[in-house]
Amino acid sequence: MRLSDLIQGLGVQAVHGELPVEEVRGLVYDSRRVGPGDVFAALAGVASDGHAYLEMAAGQGALAALVQRPSDLPLVQIQVPDSRLALSLMADRFYGRPSRHMALVGVTGTNGKTTVSYLVEALLSQRGPAGLLGTVEQRYPGERRASMMTTPESVELQAALAEMYAAGVKGVVMEVSSHALEQHRVAGCRFDAAVFTNLSRDHLDYHGDMDSYFQAKRRLFSQLLPQSKRAGKDPAAVICADDPKGSHLAGEATGLHLRTLTYGFSPAARVRGTEPQMSLSGGRCLVDWPAGSFEMSTPLVGPFNLQNALAATAVGLALDFEPKEIQRALDSVPGVPGRLQRVPGAPGDPSVFVDYAHSDQALASVLAALRPLTPGRLICVFGAGGDRDQGKRPLMGQAVGIGADLAVLTSDNPRSEDPHTIMAMVEPGLKAAGARRVDDLDSDGPAYVGEANRAAAIALAIESAGPEDVVLIAGKGHEDYQIIADQRLHFDDCEQAALALTRRGGKEVGHAGA
Repeated sequence: MRLSDLIQGLGVQAVHGELPVEEVRGLVYDSRRVGPGDVFAALAGVASDGHAYLEMAAGQGALAALVQRPSDLPLVQIQVPDSRLALSLMADRFYGRPSRHMALVGVTGTNGKTTVSYLVEALLSQRGPAGLLGTVEQRYPGERRASMMTTPESVELQAALAEMYAAGVKGVVMEVSSHALEQHRVAGCRFDAAVFTNLSRDHLDYHGDMDSYFQAKRRLFSQLLPQSKRAGKDPAAVICADDPKGSHLAGEATGLHLRTLTYGFSPAARVRGTEPQMSLSGGRCLVDWPAGSFEMSTPLVGPFNLQNALAATAVGLALDFEPKEIQRALDSVPGVPGRLQRVPGAPGDPSVFVDYAHSDQALASVLAALRPLTPGRLICVFGAGGDRDQGKRPLMGQAVGIGADLAVLTSDNPRSEDPHTIMAMVEPGLKAAGARRVDDLDSDGPAYVGEANRAAAIALAIESAGPEDVVLIAGKGHEDYQIIADQRLHFDDCEQAALALTRRGGKEVGHAGA
């Protein structure tokens, strides 16, 4: 495709130089990867500005550059108001606008994105090959690879969608992060449905405040769904009625004449769960919606997972799936990596779960889910990440102090910070909740111990637990690494928990599955 075709509709302010007639080989935003025939996009990032690398790109044979501020280099430069937005739209066009040829579902929200995505993937699979793009992995039938970020940069995203379309994929579900929305990574995508799960404190180190964080999430509904509608789709806004921001978003979506389907346990929900039943084996409820009612169940544990199942159910109803198809999809997902994932043990062992909860609200939610299902003590292993929002650290401590009987305060991904310093910032929250620091876990709760070594902390919690106790290992979920200083070391909570269970009485225990 020629550059003159790629830049149509980008709001080009000026073209500096004569547009080349050669075909564009690729779109690149990393100057180190530029080769002859590539268009280099100069993106202004948090740590660096791509405009500083225009000379390098020119020296490596760039065909042209996408810029916000032109330079006097002998390089064709396409000047646009926002190079990130322009790159996203160019990538969509360069890769053949793949999202227009498949069913595409986007899922945003602070918590629940990954679980809802796995459930929706199973749903889409009922009617043909389906793909998934998310925090844990990118996959479609015959291909699977680990994700580097929740939502890829626009070039990689459109390339992945094009690859899936070429492989015969009929529907794709993707997690849409607030960063991706703020940075226009999904601007070229055309959605058939978008899900809003909830909003709680997270990523304030990037967004600055909760309103800015919400405004980023809101773009999926206020901008991208209307654009999808103008492109010929009939997109649905699937919004959690149980979340305070949900009613605001639902009203706005309705005002934009979007098909709007709210879900949850709230009486205001159009897809409403009633008569919920929970156990350590899963959950079930009755689903009432305008066209009738039906029973729904999921092997996933906890009321928030029943809510996640309702989200997938609402997506299914919005896309005209039958209740029996929806139930088949829910039954096919026994667990989601790192999302209240059970670590199998032997008779007499405590129930052990690994979860990605790394905010105060997520911790409070998962602990509240486990509390009524726990016959004995509820023990929580947790920490806070380094080089991230410090304001949430005592809030996380308070959530665990309130929700757990006993806690093991440990290290998460300390990154460049001292783990003990991070732990010291969490402790006031534990104490504010009435938990006292003790020497061991034999004490009555609420109480906590400190153990900076995460492997030792996990072992301590599991070895101290009885058969009726439940151990929650929170914070890292599916991650198989720990970042300490400038090192990325292999570390998997599920592996460590399985090892600790094995050591209880010398039993051999299998590793947790997905």
